[in-house]
Amino acid sequence: MLRVAKGATGFWTSGRRPLPETDLSAFRSACFAAARRVHGQVADETGPAAASFRSVGITEDGRVRGVLCHVRLPYVAFVSGSLRPGEPLPSFGDPPGWANRFTAVGLRVLGTTELLTPLGELDLSELAPAELTQVRYWRPESLGELLFNRWD
Repeated sequence: MLRVAKGATGFWTSGRRPLPETDLSAFRSACFAAARRVHGQVADETGPAAASFRSVGITEDGRVRGVLCHVRLPYVAFVSGSLRPGEPLPSFGDPPGWANRFTAVGLRVLGTTELLTPLGELDLSELAPAELTQVRYWRPESLGELLFNRWD
């Protein structure tokens, strides 16, 4: 059973020790390195403040691939297409060949098999009480929905 780390939802209990933060400057550097590798461009799509992630679009061969970086845990995922405010996330996709740019800066790249793992197959015992409350309210169906959310 895959254990989900504390901070996965982006929520924590007030008065408790703050959760770690992902080095977003390392993420951005990796995005630019990846774009250079494919002769593409980086589009800044940071996302809403209530999101548990930041996103960047990388254009490759005229197509945009969304790159999501969790703000609390060092995880990166890929979606097909760009993100639009107020709309659901596009489908998760497998990491492209240039995903190693993210592992080189200490981020863990998640594939679709992990991201689509049903919630019932996850060990949520490490989540903080505030996180479990959010999970019960929002009812994510998979690890990807739990990690990369826009809950408020």
